[in-house]
Amino acid sequence: MTSQRFSQLYLERGVPSRDSERFRNRLAAYVWDNLRPAYSHRAIKIFEAETGTRVPFRGVHQVFAEVFRQSELRDVLDAVTFVQCVLAEAYDHLARDAWLSFVRRAMHEENMGYAIDDAGVVHFHVDQEFERNRAATLAVLQLPQFAAVRAAFEDAYRHLDSEPQDTKASVRSIFEAMEILSRLCVPDAKNLNQWLAKNTLKEVCLNVAGGDETEQKVVRGFFDGLGEWVNALHLYRHGQAAIEPVAPSEDLAVYVLSTGSAHLRQLAIYAVRLGQNS
Repeated sequence: MTSQRFSQLYLERGVPSRDSERFRNRLAAYVWDNLRPAYSHRAIKIFEAETGTRVPFRGVHQVFAEVFRQSELRDVLDAVTFVQCVLAEAYDHLARDAWLSFVRRAMHEENMGYAIDDAGVVHFHVDQEFERNRAATLAVLQLPQFAAVRAAFEDAYRHLDSEPQDTKASVRSIFEAMEILSRLCVPDAKNLNQWLAKNTLKEVCLNVAGGDETEQKVVRGFFDGLGEWVNALHLYRHGQAAIEPVAPSEDLAVYVLSTGSAHLRQLAIYAVRLGQNS
């Protein structure tokens, strides 16, 4: 099934979801169409033994697919794993791989804040803190004046989630988001660099940061740290002295997105205050 659909190409993804009726319905439909009766019976036994809840009935029969539509979210995510366990137990590798592939695609297309590993275990994407950081920054960037910042920010995570993963495009996009936001704070600035972060941007934002002397010192340190972050990322921003520039590792890309997201969130707060004072 192609992923080149209108909803995947053009609709804004927004904040990743914890729960989704569409996601639930897709899992239920897949299980109903593809899980053999013997596998479904085994999945019912495992589900009830491990969760302590009953599989819903449709008429007089228990229907495992209804778990995905009617059960609590925690049980839905556990059921994803139980299906994988049943298929692995039966040595049905083709069905197991197809299930994992479908769940991954559905999670991505429905913008769920989860990932599934090769053992069929569902995790928060990267980790819970990473996803919370992403969602918190997106919430701050919902204001219309941050539309371009938000687009670059979402691109950064999209490149990290893509298949194949593009970590270089990911860190470049988070830098672009930071540069756009910095220019909103300092309209005369052409490019974001270490000097701008540690000087003009810092002084402008200190005027609206508020707080006592201690907080002002902390904010100064924040912008000094941002300057170092910017300087380090210029290696990926402007390329490397190599024929084939090396992309950052996934671990480094996750770190850059995590720290960049935190920087963006705080800077956006100052940008709002600057706009109110203009």
